Amino acid sequence: MATLPDDGLLEAVSLWALVLALLFSAYVLLRVRTERRPLARLRKRLILGVPWGTAIVVAALLVIYYVIQGTAELGQPVVVGFRSWSYSYPLGMVFGPFSHSSDSHIIGNLVSTVAFAPIAEYAWSHYPTERGSHSFGSWLENPFVRVAVFVAAVFVVGLATSFMIPGALIGFSGVVFAFGGFVLVTRPVAGIVALVVERVVRLTYFSLDNPVLTARGRTQFVTPYWADVAVQGHALGLLLGVLVGLLVVRRRGEWPGVGRVWLAVLVFGVAKSLWAVYWYLGGTEYVLFRGAGLALVFVLAGLVAVSLAAGDGTLVSRIDLSRREAAAGLLLAGVLALGVVAVPYNAVAVSPGPEADTGVEVRDYTVTYVEDVPDRYIGAVEVPFIRDAFAINTSGVVVASDRRDAWEVVVPAQRLKVRGRVRVPVGGVGWRETVVVNRTTWSVIDGPETYTVYIQPPDGPRKQVYTAEPAVSPVVLNDSRIAIRPAAPGYEVAVRRNDTVVGTAPVPREGRNVTVADIRFNRTGDRLRAIHDGTRVPIAKFELKVQRERE
Repeated sequence: MATLPDDGLLEAVSLWALVLALLFSAYVLLRVRTERRPLARLRKRLILGVPWGTAIVVAALLVIYYVIQGTAELGQPVVVGFRSWSYSYPLGMVFGPFSHSSDSHIIGNLVSTVAFAPIAEYAWSHYPTERGSHSFGSWLENPFVRVAVFVAAVFVVGLATSFMIPGALIGFSGVVFAFGGFVLVTRPVAGIVALVVERVVRLTYFSLDNPVLTARGRTQFVTPYWADVAVQGHALGLLLGVLVGLLVVRRRGEWPGVGRVWLAVLVFGVAKSLWAVYWYLGGTEYVLFRGAGLALVFVLAGLVAVSLAAGDGTLVSRIDLSRREAAAGLLLAGVLALGVVAVPYNAVAVSPGPEADTGVEVRDYTVTYVEDVPDRYIGAVEVPFIRDAFAINTSGVVVASDRRDAWEVVVPAQRLKVRGRVRVPVGGVGWRETVVVNRTTWSVIDGPETYTVYIQPPDGPRKQVYTAEPAVSPVVLNDSRIAIRPAAPGYEVAVRRNDTVVGTAPVPREGRNVTVADIRFNRTGDRLRAIHDGTRVPIAKFELKVQRERE
């Protein structure tokens, strides 16, 4: 096996090398360039050359994630309490677009914000750009007011993504796509450059955070990356950004080239997986409509380009409808269609279902474990003719709340199987608690497995919430079949003859023995062996996995 120098030394050398390289690049940009004042162009549009609105938005997102969602205290955020579950749950509707579900989630959105928001703010400008206008000439020409208007627009777009998309939203990505849409319309070339800058910023961040990475093969549960894409929220955000950009362009008369806009929208849509239109086939099974999704991206690029065409030909002379107006109208119709579809999901009441009776209650939350039960949230709305498409069965750790109309599988069954133990935070503004869920498993040699799921509430004894079917060994010993089955608490050995249980006993602790129906069972470490008349047969192996919960 190859050996490397001390890890700490490698990290220090790599980190200092990266920092020095960044400083060298900054020196080249600031001192070696032929322009005498490289920041002068920024100062013409931004106060002191700084995108203050972007800085305020980034700071607000960090406060919400680390303070209000409790990430700084718990090490992981409260998620279910901050989703936009329904109109009857205003806290989730307000906080959903500005909250995040994990470190990687917020880092991804912050990197995209840093790449696109400053360009959008530059295009908006802290100073008035119309000919004859000057700063402080009116309230809207006040640079500080214009910064406030930018921040307010971000908040309004965020609320729009919460109220106008179907599904329980969490994340700032809808607003990020609105930044992108606005930039693609007002500064299409800068938008394409921002896509590249985004990758550079992301790589730089992770290199500073972890300059040397050691990885090894391991078993883990992975869902398709596109199954985590809230494409409906991304599409709505992009359309809203495009429409706002159209208003600004038409008011200022600054028409970008049609070809540039078409290419920018197409590249942005492909790079940002706007083509990832999918649906559920089961709890962890999905279908991706890749061809149809890519077709929608091409259509979107064409509509945006036509809506910005400088020459405005007539499409329908009878009603004096121009091509530009028709294209913009179709984009607006897309926004309204998403809003209409969102109403049933955001207005329906969601029931936790009878499976919640076995769970652990923490205030208005219920945490439990289920196997192959209907997804109460997806199936809450009945759609004529395609009702079966919404009948989705799922398995895993469920967090439900009547008051919030919430029902979510927060840890799929396969992920719990791989990890063995997970922490599930629940809460709201000003309070949070952590529930611990763990699964123990006995795997029969050359046979099936049986398992038990326990939930440990914040205060009180752990509760057994699910037991699987017994696991029967293929071994026949003393004319008997041996089964491992969950009991309360723990597991027990059951010996069967002629399909009749002739004896049971708790599975012995490590280093102990127990005899059932003339068969002695010995446990050494995590192995259980059956012994009869000098014959020793391995029966089962105990598994208690505890992996890192934040990978």
